[in-house]
Amino acid sequence: MMAGYRFNKKEYFKETKEVYSNYPTDVSRMEEELDRLQKENPKASSFQKKTWIYRIAARDAEVILFPSSPFYAEIDTGREQNSVTASFPPQPGIGCWLMKQYPDFVDEYGEWSGYYGKYGVMNGPQFMDAAHHYANCETVLKYGLSGIIRHAMMRLEEKNLTDHQQDFLKYMVDVCRSLQKISERFAEKAEEMLKTEHDEEHVKALKMIAVTARRIPSEPAETFYEAMCAIWFTREMCNALDGLGFAVIGHLDRILISYYERDLKNNRITPDEAQELVDCFVSMTDARWDLEADLPGGTNADIIIGGCDKNGNIVYNDISRMIINSYKKYHFANPKLQVRISAKHPDEFLMQVGELAGMGLNVLSVFNDDVIIPANQKQGKSLEDCRLYVAGGCQEICLSNEVNSRAYTYLNLVQMLNGSLYPEYWNDGFKFIPAANASDFEEFYHIVIENYRNELNFFVKKYNEYGSWWKIINPSLFFSATMPSCTETAKDVSEGGAVYNTDNFAAAGAGTVIDSLYAIKKAVYEDKITTFGHLLKAMKEDFRDDEILRQYLLHKVPKFCKDKDATEFGKKVMDDLAECLGGQANYRGGKFEPSLFAFYSYNWFKNVTIATADGRKSESALSRGVNPSESTENINIAALLDAIKTMDYTKYPGGAVIYMDIPLMYKTPQPSLFASVMRAFCENGGSIMDFNVISRNALLEAQKNPETHKNIVVRVCGYSAYFHTLTAEMQNEVIQRTQR
Repeated sequence: MMAGYRFNKKEYFKETKEVYSNYPTDVSRMEEELDRLQKENPKASSFQKKTWIYRIAARDAEVILFPSSPFYAEIDTGREQNSVTASFPPQPGIGCWLMKQYPDFVDEYGEWSGYYGKYGVMNGPQFMDAAHHYANCETVLKYGLSGIIRHAMMRLEEKNLTDHQQDFLKYMVDVCRSLQKISERFAEKAEEMLKTEHDEEHVKALKMIAVTARRIPSEPAETFYEAMCAIWFTREMCNALDGLGFAVIGHLDRILISYYERDLKNNRITPDEAQELVDCFVSMTDARWDLEADLPGGTNADIIIGGCDKNGNIVYNDISRMIINSYKKYHFANPKLQVRISAKHPDEFLMQVGELAGMGLNVLSVFNDDVIIPANQKQGKSLEDCRLYVAGGCQEICLSNEVNSRAYTYLNLVQMLNGSLYPEYWNDGFKFIPAANASDFEEFYHIVIENYRNELNFFVKKYNEYGSWWKIINPSLFFSATMPSCTETAKDVSEGGAVYNTDNFAAAGAGTVIDSLYAIKKAVYEDKITTFGHLLKAMKEDFRDDEILRQYLLHKVPKFCKDKDATEFGKKVMDDLAECLGGQANYRGGKFEPSLFAFYSYNWFKNVTIATADGRKSESALSRGVNPSESTENINIAALLDAIKTMDYTKYPGGAVIYMDIPLMYKTPQPSLFASVMRAFCENGGSIMDFNVISRNALLEAQKNPETHKNIVVRVCGYSAYFHTLTAEMQNEVIQRTQR
């Protein structure tokens, strides 16, 4: 039987606040030892250098337990409290030590990406996605670190391996053994704390750790609690030590249900005890972060529920309900809750999710299996693998055996269109074909699409060059250990060891592009309201002396998602953009895939994006995801859902996000309303949907009196945050959405 653990949120958060308020800590002694080892071993491979980090951490890094929690994984590596990840450019902590040895590369990439960033064409702070991965915890659950080590040792006995492959396997084993040592240290820490601990509930939690940490994750998990410990340990060790970020916690209701049902059958746990463990588990993201701080990007953590298993069987079970109950009870702002649905999911599931939405608990993203699974199949991935997809920090689609880079570079589709209109605006480095002299719209449109294709191919070439450095500056040995294919191929994830290796550029401003192209089609070529020369002059001057033309473009030209003809035209643009955004080979043996989501880049880009042909003035908002332009009036839920039917989002395997901003009109949740919206979204062929259920009056009041409105959670874009912690600009942008 379990110890009968009971979760005390207030006490647990108090304990974590005390510890994390001192982050980052001084880890210079460990960094100095790493520097010494490098000096003494100048020919050491990157694999070997990475093992030094793990060895030193296993010996010297402080392991931290919180008496109110039975989970263990907090190791002090010098990270900042609010760091999403070890990440790139290198952040504080020994997890990034190896990357710090390549300052010239960091500077070179920063200079290159900054050049294009200043024109508002792209925002690319990372040369590969360093923050949105999934460490496949199911491998650790099934085999344990001991099993992973045995598998690697068997591969090392084979005679057909190159020296490089042997090097990889040998040091991957070394890393796994260091992690076994770290886990043992947690057990020792718990035993030491038990000598002086007298609180009954604390004793329960520490005893659970003292017994379990010697077995898990070294051996396969057998119980519900052990499985949860292995999942959290795997993700957090990767976050702390592998120099990457691991947003995905896991597809928990699918993964955990068998352990829970076995424990129930064997009288090892009760439903109430399981709920207490789930409550604590879900709380750990909010507990680690300073949620009073402005966190642009959120905590980068998410949990997946719903969907299906590898055989296509619907996932909705007691674990799904427990996780939803945790959010209902405690109103967590994080982790984000990624909900997979399909036409086959029962109304009960949608009603439970709908209740969360109706509460204004804006942590939800909804994923349509009926679109996302076929979209990934079209890319040549197996049906079983596609069924096991998860989603990264915002909404980035990722298969369980896939390494992708979906959220490292954001492209401004709007500014790239402007490049086709007057290429003389741009300095060296851009090669836009002039489109303004086209004889008809078909020729004009062809040139625009060709410019998109050429510029994207250019960015692909450069990112392949920079991406090839991943294996040099930060091979990821524990991440690789969680991928059985890496052991089979004897390749690190940075070298293409995963089954699927995907890249994409996240594209912003699709709705604004569609409306701008359609405005040119109608105003210049069909209705001849203006000439190209007149329009371009007005745009360059920000419509300063041509308000009449601007009002015509804004209010008389049909709009995407509002008018049938413009929406059907939008489908053609979406299809053509998908072709431009995907298909190119990447440096890891995979390819680029299209997606339409843009985190908060739509707001970053607006400040450097000149006026557009749809009547939008410079520095005004760009469209989000696959939403209409922000200036489009009288857009409601029905219009958005109806527009979805026109599109083919199976052409976007990386996802196409629609942001559903809904006024909070009722004092009590209306789950049936939101369940109906989700059902219609699914039936109409939507890909991904974010709920943001907000009250304009409440937000305005929260601006005036933030101290009395600290519990309002809003969906900023791909992440959620407490409204009072946002900057004034971000608050105003969220409020503006309620006026449509």
